Amino acid sequence: MSSTSVSLPRAGGPLLAYLHRGAEPSIETAFAGSLLTSLALEVERAGFDLLVLDDEPRVEGAAPRVRLDPFTAASFIATRTRHLGLAVTADAAYYEPFNLARLTASLDHITHGRAALNLVHDPARAAAVNFGVRDRAAPADPGRHAREFLHVVRALWDSWEDDAFLRDKASGRFVDGAKIHAIAHRGEHFQVQGPLNVARPPQGQLPLVHVERSPASRPWAAAEADVVVVAAGDEGGVREAGQALRALAVREGRAANSPRVLAPIVPWVADTPDEARRLRARVASRPDAVAAIGTPDEIAATLQAWVARGLADGFAVLPAPEAGQWPRFAEQVVPALARCGPIGPAAAGFAPTLRGRLGLARPANRHASLAQPVNG
Repeated sequence: MSSTSVSLPRAGGPLLAYLHRGAEPSIETAFAGSLLTSLALEVERAGFDLLVLDDEPRVEGAAPRVRLDPFTAASFIATRTRHLGLAVTADAAYYEPFNLARLTASLDHITHGRAALNLVHDPARAAAVNFGVRDRAAPADPGRHAREFLHVVRALWDSWEDDAFLRDKASGRFVDGAKIHAIAHRGEHFQVQGPLNVARPPQGQLPLVHVERSPASRPWAAAEADVVVVAAGDEGGVREAGQALRALAVREGRAANSPRVLAPIVPWVADTPDEARRLRARVASRPDAVAAIGTPDEIAATLQAWVARGLADGFAVLPAPEAGQWPRFAEQVVPALARCGPIGPAAAGFAPTLRGRLGLARPANRHASLAQPVNG
């Protein structure tokens, strides 16, 4: 196992993430920064821990979703939010480890420790031809390729020790060269010398989020990820996915509560039980998310029961495709959830970093002679 994360008990209510998968091209403001700002502020005010900026570098279908670059979007959002974690999506099939390590470390500095990486590996031909890497993008073992990719990224994040900067005016020494390390990686898929040209991220290592696109990535996610949004369309699917992840993680030598499991939900909020029954009759099921239908108190009770029974550590919300549903969830369901236990910043004692919000200890630098303090 190459993951450096240590999971700690997390007090309070469930973790909450918002999955932003782009906008319909018919939306006039689809590319406007104001739309992103408005969404991010709504998500933060609702007490969510994390906003996941999904990405797919291809165009498919007659009415594809459109997406701004997630790194640019996250940097923009970071200047307008204070507590919200920001997960950027990157595909190991097309990025290079050095570039991704530099981008993510830079984002973690800009956000003061609120960045996360959603690493996926989807060697789809439609995207491969956009990058000119069709052959490289389809390794024989994508999971093995992704693990080596992540190993290099994490080594680069650690290539500067936390106290490498001396800034000693008297001696004229700006850095301690003994605390800057080349990684000299020579592997099956990558050869990277290092070191990174960005200081170690404030979180030490960014939390690794993984939004499942299929169960095929589950063994890799169980070994490496800190948070996994499982691919499931009903309660049974969430249970099976969570149990499979935890079993695989234990076989990798990880703690029994690793990784954090988030159930994907599409909330449909009704004013009355009668309206909820009508919604259940007309809302179609989908394979990648669970339809959570009911009054605010009913939905909150259901979600809280899932957490209490160990089905999930939290929820990844995909907004329902109907105007008004997302605000109703944020303004009515989340407060009902909070009555069962604190959520958002309150649940983690206002930890300043995303790792702290997730209940993850700050890892020691692999080159440090002394252990670094656990610091949310």
